[in-house]
Amino acid sequence: MCVRYTLHKTDAALSAISSALGVPLEWPAGSLPRYNVTLTDTMPVIACGEERPVVRAMRWGLVPTGERGGPRPRILANARSETAATMPAFRKSVAARRCLVPANGFYEWISSGGLKRPYLFTLAGEEPFALAGIWDPAADGLPETYCLLTTQPNEIVAKVHDRMPVILTAETMPRWLGDSPMADAELKLLFRPLESSRMESRPVSRFVNSSRNQGPQCIAPPDDPPPEPELNFG
Repeated sequence: MCVRYTLHKTDAALSAISSALGVPLEWPAGSLPRYNVTLTDTMPVIACGEERPVVRAMRWGLVPTGERGGPRPRILANARSETAATMPAFRKSVAARRCLVPANGFYEWISSGGLKRPYLFTLAGEEPFALAGIWDPAADGLPETYCLLTTQPNEIVAKVHDRMPVILTAETMPRWLGDSPMADAELKLLFRPLESSRMESRPVSRFVNSSRNQGPQCIAPPDDPPPEPELNFG
């Protein structure tokens, strides 16, 4: 499960995605670096436009249609890639509203010594990437919303968590972005966990544990480095 990510190198992320898609992209006005993106935040997302991909400001967290306007609707941060194409809450979006969520890294936590210790996962050399997302149009008093697809962890993520987001690189971004159905075989290829050799991880400050905190301290080294995590396949 992925419930926090970072988009603090916004220009680099935009340039990488623009290059991968072969189209110019522009951030929505007022977009700022974010070191601690959390559920219900409004963030830049690349979706299909009328003529070419465009960047749109969307809120993180899909709300199932039947629960909109209810007293306690669920806000869904993630969808399991193995079942999303058949689940009522996600299947229309998988078929017709696939998007790219720009990111520089994502966080996961382990419990150690009575503390929740965060780890930051990035691509090697902090290369920008996109998370595979799906989105819903504005309706029932809600703005446009998105959620992230998750998959089985690779070896580097499995040391901390039993799921990881579907990571898209320059090779796979154009294949995922779209507004028409994809073959199951192609979806399964895109949903494979990214190879561990292309990723890095490191412990970071527990400052990021609070969703209210922002700024470079979120990705700073921890004051008390945790022990090396062991494999955790759930």
